[in-house]
Amino acid sequence: MKPACPEKYSCTGKKKCKLIGRMPADQRLINKISGDRSLVNKTSGDRRAVGKILGNQRTVDKTLRDRSSIDKKPKNQRKVDKIPENPRSMDKMPVNRKSANKTPIDKISASFLHFVLALLMITFFLTGPASAVVVSGNTHLGVDVSEINPNPARPGEDLLIKINIQNAGDEPAENVIVGIEEIHPFIFKYSTSELYGSGTNTERNFQIEQIRQRSKVELSFYLRVDPEAESGIYQLEFTIKDKSGTSFSKRIPVRVEGNPDLVLSGTEILPVNEDNSSSRAIVPGQEFYLRTSVKNAGSGNAKNVRVMLNLNNSSPLIPLEDNVHFFENLSAGSSENLSFKLLLGSNADVKPYRIPLRITASNNTETFQIDKIQEIGINVLNRAQIDISSLKFDPEIPVKGQQASLTLRLENVGEGEARSVKARLEGLEGSGSTSAFLGRLDKDDDAPAVFTFTPGKTGDQNVTLLVEYEDDFGEHQVSENLTFNVKRQEGSVIPIVLGAVLVLTTVILYTKKKGKL
Repeated sequence: MKPACPEKYSCTGKKKCKLIGRMPADQRLINKISGDRSLVNKTSGDRRAVGKILGNQRTVDKTLRDRSSIDKKPKNQRKVDKIPENPRSMDKMPVNRKSANKTPIDKISASFLHFVLALLMITFFLTGPASAVVVSGNTHLGVDVSEINPNPARPGEDLLIKINIQNAGDEPAENVIVGIEEIHPFIFKYSTSELYGSGTNTERNFQIEQIRQRSKVELSFYLRVDPEAESGIYQLEFTIKDKSGTSFSKRIPVRVEGNPDLVLSGTEILPVNEDNSSSRAIVPGQEFYLRTSVKNAGSGNAKNVRVMLNLNNSSPLIPLEDNVHFFENLSAGSSENLSFKLLLGSNADVKPYRIPLRITASNNTETFQIDKIQEIGINVLNRAQIDISSLKFDPEIPVKGQQASLTLRLENVGEGEARSVKARLEGLEGSGSTSAFLGRLDKDDDAPAVFTFTPGKTGDQNVTLLVEYEDDFGEHQVSENLTFNVKRQEGSVIPIVLGAVLVLTTVILYTKKKGKL
């Protein structure tokens, strides 16, 4: 007499007890997986995997229902029962009850059940949630960010980052160590937590003795952003490990946005139609170029940059070209050259002037505006100019060996004052004074330069007149080539007449004396 199947198997007694007995263990495993469904559902990225698990469970339920139908004496089985028995053949055939009880459908269902269970386990353990949850035993540690202040971070300023270390598991996490990696441009200062009261931790590793199950601990990290940091997105890396062997890292993106700072540098004043030498001085009535560079000396990018002349109506400066330069973008550390062409009115007073340049721009997000004026100083000066207004020799034609004088009148025909005016003759063959000092010559003033000399040779004489003076622009020297003639010294008439008279007197006296004899 075979034992009847226990009631918990709901078996009809067709030798299926053993196979069905295996079902509760599998069902308990499936139920455990289903019980963990709440943990998996915490991550949106795992919802597809959860749906797949539910679909697989429905397949398992269907398999169980099919197995129950098999237990209810299938039609084929009833047909088999109707076949007449052959006692002799039946007696000779050995009976293997276990193999007889396993139909092909039973084998396929069992294999499929084990495959589904293995697939569910692999899917559950390999699917990692987006919040960096790591499972070790019954602890489920994860990290999320609760605050970044300020956001975006600013170069040269402090930064506060608050993170939560969560244990979503069923057991406490022991000796959890949270570390922060110091990555440019962030400089770690200290960390705090309510676990340690008002104290601070200056070490980059923070130890938490215990995080209870289904709870979290908040940590605050204080950092400083490098003042030279450029705008961009940087990563802060946290490492977490505990006593049970859990170890993982979490990268948190932090946006750093610096502010632009625009300055003008390398400014030059270049008069038009003159050499390329730079000067900060011009004269009334002169055209000139103002050339400069606008540089972004800040830590953030600038956009919609405008540099414009900000002249008022009373200014003697007149723009001759566009008075606005525009740059769509100017990244941190870069610069752009620009040039303005201007005219200084001829009636401008001789004094220093300021040329105001207005600079406007914003950062990329337009949360920071630049609107400032930078002034470029120029000096308006007057230039002196020395010319020879007259030249006179005395005698008009110098004679070799005889003293002569040369009088030159030097005139200042410029707009500025000429100081320390002096002149000299070079290349003169003879002796005498070849230099003269005139001193100061104001506008339209003149003064004589007198040279006294004795020519040493006859014929054409080539000499060079050098005039040196100073004005507002510095020292100057002008030269002029002069040519004059020196004649030969002629004989005197008086000695000849006297000689003739003496000869004639001698002859007369001699004749008279001879006649007396």
